[in-house]
Amino acid sequence: MPTPDDVLWGKDPHTAAKHLVYRSYFDAWFPILLQSAYGSKGVTYAEGFSGPGEYKDGSPGSPIIALRSALGCKMPPGPGREGRFLLLEDSQSRVDYLRGVLLRELGTLDRVELAARGLVVETQKGNCREDLLPLLDEHRAWNKPLLLILDTWGSAVDFKILKRTAASKAGEVIVTIQPSQFWRFASNPRHYGDRVFGPVVWRDVQAQPKENKAQYIKSQYRRVLNEAGFQYVLDFELADERNNLLYLVFGTNSDRGFEKMKDAIWRVDPYQGIGYRDPRDPNQETLPIRPEPLLGPLRRLILEHLVNLPGQVATLDDLRRFALHKTIFRPGQTLSAVRLLIDEGSVIAEPAGKRLVGTSRISHTGSMALF
Repeated sequence: MPTPDDVLWGKDPHTAAKHLVYRSYFDAWFPILLQSAYGSKGVTYAEGFSGPGEYKDGSPGSPIIALRSALGCKMPPGPGREGRFLLLEDSQSRVDYLRGVLLRELGTLDRVELAARGLVVETQKGNCREDLLPLLDEHRAWNKPLLLILDTWGSAVDFKILKRTAASKAGEVIVTIQPSQFWRFASNPRHYGDRVFGPVVWRDVQAQPKENKAQYIKSQYRRVLNEAGFQYVLDFELADERNNLLYLVFGTNSDRGFEKMKDAIWRVDPYQGIGYRDPRDPNQETLPIRPEPLLGPLRRLILEHLVNLPGQVATLDDLRRFALHKTIFRPGQTLSAVRLLIDEGSVIAEPAGKRLVGTSRISHTGSMALF
């Protein structure tokens, strides 16, 4: 077995914070699907870049975090509720090390013994671009609950992988991307970005001012997931004190999955020196990781949204839907943000007679022809 010095690396603050989000979502995803009638067909957790399974400090990598979440359910994988863990890694030494970590975690990697416990654990050396889809084909993972983690260290993945996952019923994906990997090399005609962005025109980033290039790539990558077939896209950044960023994008066609991921973001424990950033926030304010966030970015986003609406008017329910689908915030945080906007005079509200507050109309004060 390879030694730790051969294959392991330190865990940076971004990775630690990202794993808090992963764990929070896995702890919701596995119980929901393993206990559902749909989950009786089995659930699949797959990674295209699984790594060695742990870090130099001994903390678990994402495959082990996922496995522990599944095994810790009130109704863990078992006969009739199969849990498949398909882990692809392009370094043989890391594959070998990961197998050792899994053996330590499970006590066995014998397929028959694992099958008796309702588990399939497949670790394979391979290239994500060429080998991931065949691996999922081999295990008949399509049209069953599937969560695909594509933690690429910033380079993203081929569009065809996203499209195939979106077309699979109950398929979800989490991708990490570094926008600078694309805007810095957009003039290179052989750059792999064409495979990543598919039909989305990304090379127009060359015409953007330098200060807008990263934002442009992020906005285009949101379109990539929509073009691939994901109805709901949630993206956010993890920012450290030196303004280093890790950009994560989540795609799903499940209302419930979308809301659970958003809950997962805000349910994690605070992590020193790392905060969230909404890529759409014009001020790019970094929010401390805590259950009740600062509402400055949501206030700005609501105000910008109102300005662009016909008549500059929306109901509170409209704004809750906007917060859910177009920001990293939860719908339940909308009312507090609107109240702050009302207090500062940026918007006004019409109680709408005897109707509930949820149907109140909110208007930007810049348009005086209000109602």
